[in-house]
Amino acid sequence: MNITRREWIRTAVLGAGAVAIGPTRMKTALAQDADRLTAQFRADLEKHASFGDKYSGGTGDQKTADWISGRLKQSGYRVHEMEFDAPFFVKRTARLAAGSSAVDVMPQGPVVVTGPSGITAPLVLAGDAGVDVRGKIALVVLPFGRHAALGSTGIGATVTSTANAGARAIVIVTTGPSGEAAMLNVPETPFIPIPTAILAPKLSAAFAEAAKAGMIATLTLDGEATHRPCRNIIAELNRGDRWIVLTTPRTGWFGCVGERGTGTAVFLELASWLSTSFPDVSIYVMNAGGHEYNFAGSHRIVGSAPDPAKTLVWAHIGATVAARDADESAGKLRMLDTADPQRSLMVTDRARMAAVEGFRGLSGLETPTAVRPGAGELSTFTDRGYTTAFAVIGIHRWFHTVEDTLERTDAKLLVPVLRAHQRTIEQLVRKSV
Repeated sequence: MNITRREWIRTAVLGAGAVAIGPTRMKTALAQDADRLTAQFRADLEKHASFGDKYSGGTGDQKTADWISGRLKQSGYRVHEMEFDAPFFVKRTARLAAGSSAVDVMPQGPVVVTGPSGITAPLVLAGDAGVDVRGKIALVVLPFGRHAALGSTGIGATVTSTANAGARAIVIVTTGPSGEAAMLNVPETPFIPIPTAILAPKLSAAFAEAAKAGMIATLTLDGEATHRPCRNIIAELNRGDRWIVLTTPRTGWFGCVGERGTGTAVFLELASWLSTSFPDVSIYVMNAGGHEYNFAGSHRIVGSAPDPAKTLVWAHIGATVAARDADESAGKLRMLDTADPQRSLMVTDRARMAAVEGFRGLSGLETPTAVRPGAGELSTFTDRGYTTAFAVIGIHRWFHTVEDTLERTDAKLLVPVLRAHQRTIEQLVRKSV
Protein backbone atom coordinates (compact mmCIF):
# COMPACT_ATOMS: atom_id res chain seq x y z
CA MET A 1 0.00 0.00 0.00
CA ASN A 2 1.36 3.44 -0.93
CA ILE A 3 0.52 6.28 1.45
CA THR A 4 1.63 9.86 1.67
CA ARG A 5 3.77 11.13 4.52
CA ARG A 6 0.76 13.10 5.83
CA GLU A 7 -1.42 9.99 5.81
CA TRP A 8 1.28 7.93 7.49
CA ILE A 9 1.79 10.42 10.32
CA ARG A 10 -1.98 10.81 10.72
CA THR A 11 -2.31 7.02 11.10
CA ALA A 12 0.47 6.95 13.66
CA VAL A 13 -0.87 9.87 15.65
CA LEU A 14 -4.52 8.89 15.76
CA GLY A 15 -4.12 5.13 15.86
CA ALA A 16 -6.57 4.63 12.96
CA GLY A 17 -6.24 2.72 9.69
CA ALA A 18 -4.69 -0.53 8.61
CA VAL A 19 -1.03 0.43 8.18
CA ALA A 20 1.20 -1.44 10.61
CA ILE A 21 3.96 0.66 12.12
CA GLY A 22 6.51 -0.77 14.54
CA PRO A 23 6.87 0.76 17.99
CA THR A 24 10.12 2.57 17.14
CA ARG A 25 8.81 4.05 13.89
CA MET A 26 5.54 5.06 15.57
CA LYS A 27 7.41 6.76 18.38
CA THR A 28 9.55 8.62 15.86
CA ALA A 29 6.51 9.65 13.82
CA LEU A 30 4.73 10.93 16.92
CA ALA A 31 7.77 12.94 18.00
CA GLN A 32 8.26 14.42 14.54
CA ASP A 33 4.63 15.42 14.25
CA ALA A 34 4.64 16.90 17.76
CA ASP A 35 7.68 18.98 16.83
CA ARG A 36 6.02 20.18 13.62
CA LEU A 37 2.81 21.08 15.42
CA THR A 38 4.64 22.82 18.25
CA ALA A 39 6.53 24.99 15.77
CA GLN A 40 3.32 25.85 13.91
CA PHE A 41 1.46 26.64 17.13
CA ARG A 42 4.31 28.82 18.37
CA ALA A 43 4.28 30.80 15.13
CA ASP A 44 0.49 31.16 15.28
CA LEU A 45 0.51 32.35 18.89
CA GLU A 46 3.19 34.92 18.11
CA LYS A 47 1.24 36.12 15.09
CA HIS A 48 -1.96 36.38 17.12
CA ALA A 49 -0.19 38.34 19.86
CA SER A 50 1.34 40.72 17.30
CA PHE A 51 -2.11 42.01 16.29
CA GLY A 52 -2.73 43.61 19.70
CA ASP A 53 -6.12 44.08 21.32
CA LYS A 54 -8.98 42.02 19.88
CA TYR A 55 -11.95 44.27 20.70
CA SER A 56 -14.77 43.64 18.20
CA GLY A 57 -14.32 45.94 15.19
CA GLY A 58 -10.94 47.26 16.33
CA THR A 59 -7.72 47.24 14.33
CA GLY A 60 -6.43 44.10 16.05
CA ASP A 61 -9.68 42.29 15.34
CA GLN A 62 -9.61 43.28 11.66
CA LYS A 63 -6.01 42.11 11.26
CA THR A 64 -6.82 38.82 12.98
CA ALA A 65 -9.84 38.30 10.73
CA ASP A 66 -7.72 38.90 7.61
CA TRP A 67 -5.15 36.38 8.83
CA ILE A 68 -7.72 33.70 9.63
CA SER A 69 -9.53 34.20 6.34
CA GLY A 70 -6.28 33.86 4.44
CA ARG A 71 -5.30 30.68 6.25
CA LEU A 72 -8.68 29.08 5.55
CA LYS A 73 -8.32 29.92 1.86
CA GLN A 74 -4.86 28.30 1.88
CA SER A 75 -6.50 25.14 3.22
CA GLY A 76 -8.80 25.06 0.20
CA TYR A 77 -11.98 26.48 1.69
CA ARG A 78 -14.43 28.73 -0.11
CA VAL A 79 -14.55 31.74 2.24
CA HIS A 80 -17.14 34.48 2.56
CA GLU A 81 -17.86 37.04 5.25
CA MET A 82 -20.73 38.96 6.79
CA GLU A 83 -20.53 42.23 8.71
CA PHE A 84 -22.51 43.52 11.66
CA ASP A 85 -22.14 46.53 13.93
CA ALA A 86 -20.56 45.92 17.32
CA PRO A 87 -20.17 48.36 20.23
CA PHE A 88 -16.86 50.19 20.29
CA PHE A 89 -15.36 52.84 22.57
CA VAL A 90 -12.70 55.38 21.64
CA LYS A 91 -11.31 56.42 25.01
CA ARG A 92 -10.12 59.88 25.96
CA THR A 93 -10.19 59.59 29.75
CA ALA A 94 -11.09 56.78 32.16
CA ARG A 95 -10.23 57.84 35.71
CA LEU A 96 -11.42 57.49 39.29
CA ALA A 97 -10.33 60.03 41.90
CA ALA A 98 -11.07 60.36 45.61
CA GLY A 99 -9.11 62.50 48.06
CA SER A 100 -5.42 62.24 47.17
CA SER A 101 -5.88 59.00 45.19
CA ALA A 102 -6.46 58.85 41.45
CA VAL A 103 -6.12 55.83 39.16
CA ASP A 104 -7.01 54.70 35.65
CA VAL A 105 -10.03 52.43 35.35
CA MET A 106 -11.36 50.30 32.50
CA PRO A 107 -14.66 51.49 30.96
CA GLN A 108 -17.05 48.54 30.96
CA GLY A 109 -18.59 48.12 27.52
CA PRO A 110 -20.96 48.98 26.06
CA VAL A 111 -19.76 52.24 27.58
CA VAL A 112 -22.08 54.85 29.02
CA VAL A 113 -20.01 58.04 29.05
CA THR A 114 -19.88 60.68 31.77
CA GLY A 115 -18.62 63.50 29.55
CA PRO A 116 -15.30 65.28 30.14
CA SER A 117 -16.29 66.69 33.54
CA GLY A 118 -17.18 63.27 34.94
CA ILE A 119 -19.61 62.44 37.72
CA THR A 120 -18.83 63.77 41.19
CA ALA A 121 -20.68 62.27 44.14
CA PRO A 122 -20.09 60.48 47.44
CA LEU A 123 -18.34 57.12 47.00
CA VAL A 124 -20.05 54.34 48.97
CA LEU A 125 -19.46 50.64 49.42
CA ALA A 126 -22.43 48.82 47.95
CA GLY A 127 -23.69 45.97 50.07
CA ASP A 128 -22.67 47.44 53.41
CA ALA A 129 -25.50 47.31 55.91
CA GLY A 130 -27.62 50.43 55.84
CA VAL A 131 -25.77 52.02 52.90
CA ASP A 132 -28.00 53.97 50.52
CA VAL A 133 -26.48 54.13 47.02
CA ARG A 134 -29.04 56.57 45.60
CA GLY A 135 -27.34 59.49 43.89
CA LYS A 136 -23.88 58.14 44.72
CA ILE A 137 -20.98 56.34 43.03
CA ALA A 138 -21.24 52.74 44.19
CA LEU A 139 -18.13 50.65 44.69
CA VAL A 140 -19.06 46.98 44.13
CA VAL A 141 -16.36 44.63 45.40
CA LEU A 142 -16.82 41.16 43.91
CA PRO A 143 -15.93 38.00 45.83
CA PHE A 144 -12.66 36.31 44.87
CA GLY A 145 -12.97 34.44 41.59
CA ARG A 146 -12.07 34.24 37.93
CA HIS A 147 -14.73 36.63 36.72
CA ALA A 148 -15.91 36.56 33.11
CA ALA A 149 -19.43 37.90 32.58
CA LEU A 150 -22.37 39.84 33.93
CA GLY A 151 -25.49 37.74 33.61
CA SER A 152 -28.93 37.77 35.13
CA THR A 153 -27.78 36.00 38.32
CA GLY A 154 -24.77 36.12 40.63
CA ILE A 155 -22.56 39.18 40.21
CA GLY A 156 -24.80 40.42 37.40
CA ALA A 157 -27.77 40.51 39.77
CA THR A 158 -25.67 42.42 42.33
CA VAL A 159 -24.70 45.07 39.78
CA THR A 160 -28.25 45.34 38.43
CA SER A 161 -29.78 45.74 41.89
CA THR A 162 -27.23 48.47 42.70
CA ALA A 163 -28.18 50.38 39.56
CA ASN A 164 -31.89 49.90 40.25
CA ALA A 165 -31.37 51.31 43.75
CA GLY A 166 -30.47 54.65 42.18
CA ALA A 167 -26.67 54.73 41.95
CA ARG A 168 -25.39 57.42 39.56
CA ALA A 169 -22.40 55.30 38.54
CA ILE A 170 -20.81 51.97 39.46
CA VAL A 171 -17.18 50.94 39.88
CA ILE A 172 -16.66 47.17 40.01
CA VAL A 173 -13.61 45.64 41.71
CA THR A 174 -13.03 42.27 40.03
CA THR A 175 -11.26 40.54 42.90
CA GLY A 176 -9.26 37.62 41.47
CA PRO A 177 -5.91 35.84 41.18
CA SER A 178 -4.26 38.29 38.78
CA GLY A 179 -4.89 41.48 40.75
CA GLU A 180 -5.78 43.12 37.43
CA ALA A 181 -9.01 44.63 36.17
CA ALA A 182 -10.99 41.82 34.53
CA MET A 183 -13.44 42.95 31.86
CA LEU A 184 -16.85 41.31 31.79
CA ASN A 185 -18.88 39.95 28.88
CA VAL A 186 -22.23 41.72 28.56
CA PRO A 187 -25.18 42.17 26.18
CA GLU A 188 -24.84 44.46 23.15
CA THR A 189 -27.01 47.10 24.74
CA PRO A 190 -25.73 48.61 28.01
CA PHE A 191 -26.14 46.10 30.81
CA ILE A 192 -27.18 48.97 33.04
CA PRO A 193 -27.90 52.50 31.75
CA ILE A 194 -25.36 54.30 33.95
CA PRO A 195 -21.57 54.77 33.65
CA THR A 196 -19.77 51.63 34.80
CA ALA A 197 -16.06 50.97 35.17
CA ILE A 198 -13.75 48.16 36.29
CA LEU A 199 -11.13 48.87 38.95
CA ALA A 200 -8.12 46.58 39.39
CA PRO A 201 -8.12 44.88 42.80
CA LYS A 202 -4.44 45.78 43.26
CA LEU A 203 -5.44 49.48 43.08
CA SER A 204 -8.63 49.31 45.12
CA ALA A 205 -7.57 49.55 48.78
CA ALA A 206 -7.54 53.37 49.00
CA PHE A 207 -10.95 53.57 47.32
CA ALA A 208 -12.48 50.96 49.60
CA GLU A 209 -11.39 53.12 52.56
CA ALA A 210 -12.73 56.24 50.83
CA ALA A 211 -16.06 54.49 50.23
CA LYS A 212 -16.35 53.46 53.86
CA ALA A 213 -15.81 57.10 54.81
CA GLY A 214 -18.29 58.36 52.20
CA MET A 215 -15.70 60.63 50.61
CA ILE A 216 -16.48 62.62 47.49
CA ALA A 217 -15.17 60.96 44.33
CA THR A 218 -15.15 61.70 40.63
CA LEU A 219 -15.54 59.06 37.93
CA THR A 220 -14.69 60.17 34.41
CA LEU A 221 -15.45 58.01 31.38
CA ASP A 222 -14.96 60.35 28.49
CA GLY A 223 -14.73 59.37 24.84
CA GLU A 224 -16.76 58.26 21.85
CA ALA A 225 -19.21 55.41 22.49
CA THR A 226 -20.01 54.19 19.03
CA HIS A 227 -20.22 51.09 16.83
CA ARG A 228 -17.81 49.63 14.29
CA PRO A 229 -18.19 46.91 11.66
CA CYS A 230 -17.19 43.45 12.88
CA ARG A 231 -16.91 40.36 10.71
CA ASN A 232 -18.08 36.79 10.79
CA ILE A 233 -16.01 34.46 8.61
CA ILE A 234 -17.62 31.39 7.03
CA ALA A 235 -15.61 28.75 5.16
CA GLU A 236 -17.05 25.71 3.40
CA LEU A 237 -16.08 22.59 1.53
CA ASN A 238 -19.26 21.18 -0.01
CA ARG A 239 -18.88 17.46 -0.64
CA GLY A 240 -22.36 16.10 -0.05
CA ASP A 241 -25.20 16.30 2.45
CA ARG A 242 -23.30 15.13 5.55
CA TRP A 243 -21.48 17.82 7.49
CA ILE A 244 -18.82 18.39 10.14
CA VAL A 245 -19.02 21.85 11.75
CA LEU A 246 -16.04 23.59 13.34
CA THR A 247 -16.46 26.93 15.11
CA THR A 248 -14.56 29.36 17.32
CA PRO A 249 -14.93 33.03 18.36
CA ARG A 250 -12.25 35.57 17.42
CA THR A 251 -12.77 38.67 19.56
CA GLY A 252 -12.32 39.54 23.21
CA TRP A 253 -10.97 41.97 25.78
CA PHE A 254 -7.36 43.14 25.39
CA GLY A 255 -4.87 40.90 23.55
CA CYS A 256 -6.50 37.68 24.88
CA VAL A 257 -3.64 35.46 23.67
CA GLY A 258 -4.40 32.73 26.21
CA GLU A 259 -8.16 33.07 25.90
CA ARG A 260 -8.49 33.41 22.10
CA GLY A 261 -5.02 32.75 20.69
CA THR A 262 -4.75 29.16 21.94
CA GLY A 263 -8.14 28.26 20.50
CA THR A 264 -7.44 30.03 17.22
CA ALA A 265 -4.22 28.07 16.73
CA VAL A 266 -6.01 24.76 17.33
CA PHE A 267 -8.93 25.90 15.15
CA LEU A 268 -6.66 26.65 12.18
CA GLU A 269 -4.88 23.30 12.43
CA LEU A 270 -8.16 21.44 12.78
CA ALA A 271 -9.60 23.22 9.75
CA SER A 272 -6.57 22.17 7.70
CA TRP A 273 -6.81 18.58 8.96
CA LEU A 274 -10.56 18.36 8.27
CA SER A 275 -10.06 19.56 4.70
CA THR A 276 -8.18 16.36 3.80
CA SER A 277 -9.28 13.79 6.37
CA PHE A 278 -12.93 13.26 5.40
CA PRO A 279 -13.17 13.46 1.59
CA ASP A 280 -16.81 12.33 1.53
CA VAL A 281 -18.03 14.73 4.21
CA SER A 282 -18.73 18.45 3.79
CA ILE A 283 -17.03 20.87 6.18
CA TYR A 284 -18.52 24.10 7.56
CA VAL A 285 -16.17 26.40 9.45
CA MET A 286 -17.22 29.55 11.32
CA ASN A 287 -15.10 32.22 12.99
CA ALA A 288 -17.33 34.70 14.81
CA GLY A 289 -16.89 38.23 16.10
CA GLY A 290 -18.77 39.98 18.89
CA HIS A 291 -17.90 37.34 21.49
CA GLU A 292 -17.59 39.81 24.37
CA TYR A 293 -21.14 41.01 23.72
CA ASN A 294 -22.89 37.78 24.65
CA PHE A 295 -21.73 36.01 21.49
CA ALA A 296 -23.35 38.53 19.15
CA GLY A 297 -21.65 37.20 16.02
CA SER A 298 -22.58 33.59 16.66
CA HIS A 299 -26.23 34.50 17.21
CA ARG A 300 -26.29 36.31 13.87
CA ILE A 301 -24.71 33.51 11.89
CA VAL A 302 -25.91 30.24 13.39
CA GLY A 303 -28.93 30.17 11.10
CA SER A 304 -26.65 29.70 8.09
CA ALA A 305 -25.11 26.51 9.47
CA PRO A 306 -26.03 23.09 8.01
CA ASP A 307 -29.27 21.37 8.96
CA PRO A 308 -28.92 19.70 12.38
CA ALA A 309 -30.21 16.43 10.91
CA LYS A 310 -27.31 16.42 8.43
CA THR A 311 -24.61 17.43 10.92
CA LEU A 312 -22.49 14.52 12.13
CA VAL A 313 -20.60 16.54 14.75
CA TRP A 314 -20.30 20.15 15.88
CA ALA A 315 -16.85 20.84 17.38
CA HIS A 316 -16.59 24.21 19.09
CA ILE A 317 -13.23 25.59 20.17
CA GLY A 318 -14.00 27.69 23.21
CA ALA A 319 -11.90 29.92 25.47
CA THR A 320 -8.49 29.03 26.87
CA VAL A 321 -8.10 25.51 25.53
CA ALA A 322 -4.62 25.48 27.11
CA ALA A 323 -2.89 28.27 29.03
CA ARG A 324 0.03 27.97 31.42
CA ASP A 325 -0.68 27.31 35.07
CA ALA A 326 1.07 29.27 37.81
CA ASP A 327 2.32 28.53 41.30
CA GLU A 328 1.57 31.05 44.03
CA SER A 329 4.19 31.42 46.74
CA ALA A 330 4.86 34.32 49.11
CA GLY A 331 2.31 36.40 47.28
CA LYS A 332 4.00 35.98 43.93
CA LEU A 333 2.97 33.94 40.91
CA ARG A 334 5.52 31.79 39.09
CA MET A 335 4.64 30.57 35.60
CA LEU A 336 4.62 26.80 35.11
CA ASP A 337 4.96 24.68 31.98
CA THR A 338 1.80 22.71 32.69
CA ALA A 339 -1.75 23.53 31.62
CA ASP A 340 -4.02 25.51 33.92
CA PRO A 341 -6.56 22.85 34.98
CA GLN A 342 -9.44 25.31 35.36
CA ARG A 343 -11.04 24.30 32.08
CA SER A 344 -13.90 21.98 31.26
CA LEU A 345 -15.25 19.86 28.44
CA MET A 346 -18.95 20.32 27.70
CA VAL A 347 -20.74 17.69 25.65
CA THR A 348 -24.15 16.62 24.47
CA ASP A 349 -25.23 13.11 25.43
CA ARG A 350 -24.47 11.73 21.97
CA ALA A 351 -20.90 13.01 22.11
CA ARG A 352 -20.11 11.95 25.67
CA MET A 353 -18.44 8.57 25.18
CA ALA A 354 -16.31 9.71 22.26
CA ALA A 355 -15.20 12.77 24.24
CA VAL A 356 -14.32 10.64 27.29
CA GLU A 357 -12.00 8.54 25.12
CA GLY A 358 -10.69 11.44 23.07
CA PHE A 359 -9.74 13.71 25.99
CA ARG A 360 -8.49 11.04 28.39
CA GLY A 361 -5.46 12.24 30.35
CA LEU A 362 -5.95 16.00 29.87
CA SER A 363 -6.23 17.91 33.15
CA GLY A 364 -9.66 19.43 33.68
CA LEU A 365 -11.08 17.72 30.57
CA GLU A 366 -11.27 14.07 31.57
CA THR A 367 -14.81 14.22 32.94
CA PRO A 368 -17.18 15.86 30.46
CA THR A 369 -20.08 17.92 31.77
CA ALA A 370 -23.45 18.77 30.30
CA VAL A 371 -23.75 21.89 28.15
CA ARG A 372 -24.18 24.91 30.43
CA PRO A 373 -26.41 27.72 29.13
CA GLY A 374 -24.38 30.85 28.45
CA ALA A 375 -21.02 29.22 29.19
CA GLY A 376 -19.43 30.05 25.87
CA GLU A 377 -21.23 29.73 22.57
CA LEU A 378 -21.96 25.99 22.62
CA SER A 379 -25.48 26.36 24.02
CA THR A 380 -26.19 28.90 21.25
CA PHE A 381 -25.79 26.01 18.82
CA THR A 382 -27.22 23.09 20.78
CA ASP A 383 -30.37 25.11 21.52
CA ARG A 384 -31.04 24.96 17.77
CA GLY A 385 -31.05 21.18 17.69
CA TYR A 386 -27.42 20.14 17.18
CA THR A 387 -27.32 17.00 19.28
CA THR A 388 -23.77 15.75 18.69
CA ALA A 389 -21.53 18.55 19.92
CA PHE A 390 -18.67 19.31 22.29
CA ALA A 391 -16.55 22.26 23.39
CA VAL A 392 -13.57 23.02 25.61
CA ILE A 393 -13.87 26.19 27.69
CA GLY A 394 -11.44 27.50 30.29
CA ILE A 395 -10.77 30.57 32.44
CA HIS A 396 -7.09 31.00 33.19
CA ARG A 397 -5.65 33.31 35.86
CA TRP A 398 -5.24 36.34 33.57
CA PHE A 399 -8.53 35.85 31.72
CA HIS A 400 -10.06 39.12 30.41
CA THR A 401 -7.15 41.19 31.72
CA VAL A 402 -4.44 43.28 30.10
CA GLU A 403 -1.97 40.60 31.24
CA ASP A 404 -3.39 37.90 28.94
CA THR A 405 -0.23 37.98 26.86
CA LEU A 406 2.01 35.57 24.96
CA GLU A 407 3.81 34.73 28.22
CA ARG A 408 0.67 32.95 29.43
CA THR A 409 0.87 30.36 26.65
CA ASP A 410 3.08 27.44 25.66
CA ALA A 411 2.78 25.93 22.19
CA LYS A 412 3.57 22.44 23.50
CA LEU A 413 0.39 22.47 25.59
CA LEU A 414 -1.75 22.76 22.44
CA VAL A 415 -0.57 19.53 20.83
CA PRO A 416 -2.49 17.13 23.12
CA VAL A 417 -5.58 19.35 22.89
CA LEU A 418 -5.49 19.19 19.09
CA ARG A 419 -5.09 15.42 19.11
CA ALA A 420 -7.95 15.05 21.58
CA HIS A 421 -10.24 17.01 19.23
CA GLN A 422 -9.11 14.88 16.29
CA ARG A 423 -9.73 11.60 18.12
CA THR A 424 -13.17 12.74 19.27
CA ILE A 425 -14.24 13.91 15.81
CA GLU A 426 -13.01 10.70 14.19
CA GLN A 427 -14.95 8.54 16.63
CA LEU A 428 -18.16 10.56 16.19
CA VAL A 429 -17.93 10.47 12.41
CA ARG A 430 -17.19 6.75 12.45
CA LYS A 431 -20.22 6.13 14.67
CA SER A 432 -22.49 8.01 12.27
CA VAL A 433 -21.52 5.98 9.19
